Amino acid sequence: MYFLWILFVSVPLLAIIALMTSDHGRALKKFIQFVITGLDSGFSLTQILFLNKIGKASNLDDRTSLFWSVPVLDRCIAEIVRRSKDSGTDTQHSTQEILGQLYDYRTRIELEKVQKKRGLESSRDISVNQKLRILLRGTGVFSSRVMRNGPRGLVVDLPTNPSIAGTSIDWPGRDVSVYFWRHDDAGYVFDTTVLHDPGLQGKAVLTLSHSYNLIRSQKRRSIRVKCSISGQMYLLKPEQSFDTMLEPEPGMKCLVEDLSEDGAMVLIGGKAAKGIRVKLQFMVHQVLIVMAGTVKGVEYKSETNQSRMHFESIELNPRMRNAILTFVYNVLPEEQKEELDAIRLSEEDGLVETESGEDTEHTLDELGDIQDVPDFLSDKE
Repeated sequence: MYFLWILFVSVPLLAIIALMTSDHGRALKKFIQFVITGLDSGFSLTQILFLNKIGKASNLDDRTSLFWSVPVLDRCIAEIVRRSKDSGTDTQHSTQEILGQLYDYRTRIELEKVQKKRGLESSRDISVNQKLRILLRGTGVFSSRVMRNGPRGLVVDLPTNPSIAGTSIDWPGRDVSVYFWRHDDAGYVFDTTVLHDPGLQGKAVLTLSHSYNLIRSQKRRSIRVKCSISGQMYLLKPEQSFDTMLEPEPGMKCLVEDLSEDGAMVLIGGKAAKGIRVKLQFMVHQVLIVMAGTVKGVEYKSETNQSRMHFESIELNPRMRNAILTFVYNVLPEEQKEELDAIRLSEEDGLVETESGEDTEHTLDELGDIQDVPDFLSDKE
């Protein structure tokens, strides 16, 4: 009887061991691991099974890398985009849903990577020409710029304020808070003290002691890329509700100079005002994008009579959002990547002058030549 019990237990156990050590068993073990990783990453079982098929079609050796590797994720997103276009299912809700979730996951990975790679820990890492906002509590907020990052501290322009003369304040020894926005990163703040610096006496500069306690005051919620996309802009009346319905009539010419899923930098002719409500229409990858929202900031240049508007959009529908994210991450199939790479590289060539201190100005006459728009978006006869 005891022998039969041993046989009853050992035979299934040996069978399981034999199965798990076989090729089929190892494949099953990998699949189970893939499912568990996908569930931990927030995907449903249906989506995980779909992604498993995509991973198999993409010849991924380790399909779990789909949930943590940006290059692998890009490769599979590109495969989904290609297959959905070939099968005509790119507009279906299920396709847009899986793309949306993959893009959300990819954005999270990208932002974490940017934060680890680019985050500042010390004021010694702040670049020359970085614009600063200096808060002197009880007095006001002053504007300044980094002139030199020295061993003792940051040498900055004498802070200015429209209402208070910087020269009227005895700065040395005062405690201040310094705020700044780092391009393509986030906002930072740190507390410091204005140093007594005999070597700078008589010069219109101050020295701020270094700090190793920089705090990220704002974190980017999305990834932005530079672009040159012509479009149409429409002013919304205060009583009009935000919507993403197509406007059939032509609007004001505009140029989208950078783009993300939740906003854009937009160039228009004339003087714009902060707080206005607008709607934008433009094309991205043959998808019509309609963004409605509010202008959060304006940079006006009187010499060219042009305004750059910092535009914040309401939430987009899934297809428009995914089209923008596809453009942002440039994860289209290989045959379309080459064209986008050429555009991107030519844009980077133009940005070299901008980074060296010379503004690269667009003119509204160029808008028709930058990117073709459909007839119903053109205001040309």
